[in-house]
Amino acid sequence: MSLDIDTTYLLGSFGLGALLSGLLVYTSLRSKASKSKYFEAQLEKKQLKIDRLNAKLTETQKKLSQGGGVTKSTSFTQEQIKKIEELQNLLHKEQKKVLEAKKIAQEASQVKYDFLANIRHEIRTPMNSIMVFSEILRTELQDSTHKTYAANILQSGTNLLSLLDEIIELSNLQSGVATLNEKAVDIHLLFETIVEEEKAEARKKFLALNLTIDDDVPQSVILDDEKVKDIVSNFIENALKFTQKGSVDVRVSADRMNVINNTINLSISVTDTGMGIEKKNFKTIFEIFDKRDDANEVEFQSTGLGLSINKKMATLMGGDILLESELSKGSKFTLLLKDVEIVLENENSPEIETQELDFNLIKPDGANLMIIDEPQESRGVVIDSFEGTNVKVYHYNNPREAIDVLKIKEMDLILIDLDLLIADENAVSKVIAKISKAPVVTLTTRVLKNIVFSKNGVEVVGHMKKPISKMDLFKITLKLLNSKHYLNNSKKENTQNDFFDSIDKQKAQDFSVLLEKNINVLYEDAKKTNDLANIKSFAKILLDISQKHKMEVFVNFSNELLEKIELFDIGAISNLMDEYKHLLASLQSQT
Repeated sequence: MSLDIDTTYLLGSFGLGALLSGLLVYTSLRSKASKSKYFEAQLEKKQLKIDRLNAKLTETQKKLSQGGGVTKSTSFTQEQIKKIEELQNLLHKEQKKVLEAKKIAQEASQVKYDFLANIRHEIRTPMNSIMVFSEILRTELQDSTHKTYAANILQSGTNLLSLLDEIIELSNLQSGVATLNEKAVDIHLLFETIVEEEKAEARKKFLALNLTIDDDVPQSVILDDEKVKDIVSNFIENALKFTQKGSVDVRVSADRMNVINNTINLSISVTDTGMGIEKKNFKTIFEIFDKRDDANEVEFQSTGLGLSINKKMATLMGGDILLESELSKGSKFTLLLKDVEIVLENENSPEIETQELDFNLIKPDGANLMIIDEPQESRGVVIDSFEGTNVKVYHYNNPREAIDVLKIKEMDLILIDLDLLIADENAVSKVIAKISKAPVVTLTTRVLKNIVFSKNGVEVVGHMKKPISKMDLFKITLKLLNSKHYLNNSKKENTQNDFFDSIDKQKAQDFSVLLEKNINVLYEDAKKTNDLANIKSFAKILLDISQKHKMEVFVNFSNELLEKIELFDIGAISNLMDEYKHLLASLQSQT
């Protein structure tokens, strides 16, 4: 193969015009971005001027109306009227300038968007030819110098295509064309894949690349996995680039679970032990074309598009990106995703054989369960599952009949179709709440995070995906019906009262003082922050003190709270934290 012939072919295939277009992409976009910023600044200045003129006009009109009885024929009145006319004319001119500036800014933005939309084929097609033939050259050439040249061409082409993809992505985000492609995603698999793909680069620099996924992170959620992967991968790549020794740690955590809407906040942080970033660069680092002031070495320089795109992607997903850094110590970039919906398990979830499910384990001493759903299939699954057990199932295909029964029969758990529950602005939910204190689990096929539940409605403690699977039914009823918190609250209160009635007054007083001294501050802090770590610390210390002083009610309370923390049962945790106040009040009433 002739090097001269192939090089000539490449140049002919690519075309000088297209090559120059590719080289000018960066300069053109930066110029247009600067123009947009200029016009935005001008608009802001003119708006401030208009505000001042409006204020002055109002003041002048006020003076005229308070002219102290002076008539319109006086020179004072004529002078004020003239001032008003001048101000109105000036105001009109400034408003006209603002409209013109807006039009120019919009035209500049449209030119930029059109340019970026059309550049894909102008550059990608010839660049693909360059990359294909440079790969062939690299393989077939024998001379080591020529092979190096071919490798450099291939790498440069790859970099240019990467830049082009970033520019097009940025254009879509800025113009509002970009959309979310949300679907059910296995969180563990997603981040294990992301980290695994970056480990080769970490090994080259002898850096440790670690992944930690907290226990309270759900297995599956609904999000745009491609955008999340783009953001986190860029965080890791930057961390590896700017870290010469030490490690890069990726951590996925969750907090603020909303049981009613079945959502949770996710936090994905990438922490490195690299050179760090100066505080003065914190605000500008997410701007287009920004570069680190301290990135003088060639290997640390970049186009500055990545983090800008990441920031806009995060905003599109309803989230944000936070930065913490200290020079010479490292940086931490955190992607926050708010109100991410948890995937409800369904019949496709891995299950053990149906015959291995023993529904007799669910409340063996008896309970009343109600299901309200139109399809016979849903009611049939529940009826069949609890046949021959001590859990009695009341089943109805409409809320009206169910409400009539609830008026005379106490239920321990209600399963109801979501659409029936929230129909007519939660009318059914409000009615059931007035006649029953039973916790409610909804049956649904819908996305839950945007559903509005009435504050005056029932206590929604969970959701099940339809069609109902016996495994899901087994797990959720086992959790709720066997829970001390959700069932037999009246019996529980009686047990507590019996204990407090029999306790020695001096012992009650001593223990109350002990709680005031060692526990109540922890409780108030945990209640205020709603932080699980703080709540867990409160529960552990309370358990330790209660065991030492043989306060059975507080021992049981602490154990139950710790159990709910392990299960990440936010609804139960919140209720138990409220219950502590009642326990404390009952204790103090004995002193």
